[in-house]
Amino acid sequence: MESLAAINILCTKITPRLEYVAHYLSTVARLTFTVTQTPDHQYESVAAGSCLINYGVKPIDGAFNIFAAGLLLENGIGTPEPGVILHQGRTMLFPAPEGFDLPFDLFSAVFYLLTRYEEYLPYKPDLHSRFEADQSLAFRNNFLEEPVVDQWLEMLKANLILKYPGLNFPGREFRFVSTFDIDSPWAYLHKGVIRTAGGLLKDTIGLNTRELRLRLNVLRRKSADPYDTYEYIRQTEQKYGFRSLFFILLGNYGRYDTNFAWETVPFRNLLNSLKSEGIVGIHPSYRSNRDTSILNLEFERFTRLAGKKPEISRQHFLMLKLPYTYRQLIKLGIQEDYSMGYASCPGFRAGTSRPFLFYDLVDESETRLLIHPFLVMDVTLQQYLNLNSKESLNRINSLIKKTKAVNGTFTSLWHNESLSECGVWKGWRKVYEGMLKKVTRDEGRVTSNE
Repeated sequence: MESLAAINILCTKITPRLEYVAHYLSTVARLTFTVTQTPDHQYESVAAGSCLINYGVKPIDGAFNIFAAGLLLENGIGTPEPGVILHQGRTMLFPAPEGFDLPFDLFSAVFYLLTRYEEYLPYKPDLHSRFEADQSLAFRNNFLEEPVVDQWLEMLKANLILKYPGLNFPGREFRFVSTFDIDSPWAYLHKGVIRTAGGLLKDTIGLNTRELRLRLNVLRRKSADPYDTYEYIRQTEQKYGFRSLFFILLGNYGRYDTNFAWETVPFRNLLNSLKSEGIVGIHPSYRSNRDTSILNLEFERFTRLAGKKPEISRQHFLMLKLPYTYRQLIKLGIQEDYSMGYASCPGFRAGTSRPFLFYDLVDESETRLLIHPFLVMDVTLQQYLNLNSKESLNRINSLIKKTKAVNGTFTSLWHNESLSECGVWKGWRKVYEGMLKKVTRDEGRVTSNE
């Protein structure tokens, strides 16, 4: 049987939204999806051998029929929250009437989640003015920890092959991406005289003898700084065969921006060391999300220290306001962003584990900014959910299992201090290495590069 290399989507109107979905499908399925506009009811049936998806409100004999709920024909933000159904144990959005090959409008569902449509609507912000997990459709309908977009595409491929046996979708492999945020490079070192003296005074007045003893030993170079976990990270990467991405905070010191050392020689040496071991990106500060001048200043600092402009980014505190934040990054030349995830819950904020291009709903246009969703963060498990190390590893393993089932990309977010084996992070190296064992099981060595 002749192999089919392209799938044509028939619609009554080509829109930027539908073209975006077709482009995404082509990228993920690695088979070309094209869009053709045709007058309504021009096709009463489709000749045998043609590979056509009819995207409309009326089924066509011989085509693969997907119901068009209307979202992709609209401009602007105004669609009410979509209906949610369970079909054969799978969650689906935008239910379809009888007579279609799928029980829902897959194209609208993918678009709704990837564009983060709901984050443009009114919502109740958290303490940091963020759209958090509990506001999302996924959280409220218990599918936040399911890669529903990836699952839907696997369903689409399987059903299309049944309809058109000549289709051959190239295979995909599970991938792992390790990322670190460097918010506080050191716990005690390189803070300067005033802040060091303040820390010693605080420990003394508070009778925190254990903290005082450790601080003094570090300052006297009798003990290693607990946040200096970089050699451990390097050794672990060599052991499991991958390289991490590091996001460096360069903001001025403040309540939520605690990097105090960016002007020091040790910090520059650290940056150069991380550059030689992996890929380094910028970590725009808490305040930079509200002040473009601060963002510009931090980009200038990164360029001066690193010797080149940053190409990858992740927002400190995951400060993300759509479309504003991404527009600012695009203007500065950022090519890829890793902020797509929640602080309060692990899971699939955009419904997928895989990278996708940002679609600006205000401009109604696909951009060149590639979004990499992360699925789990150390701070989420330890601080927001108050899980112990065993509970955390179980939660991580569940997400890895679901990501592997769709041959997706498991991206993790850790901090250098969470591997310190100090204070609340005692025992968390075991969690980190447990995650690495799980992602490498049956795959051998892994890579951080998409």
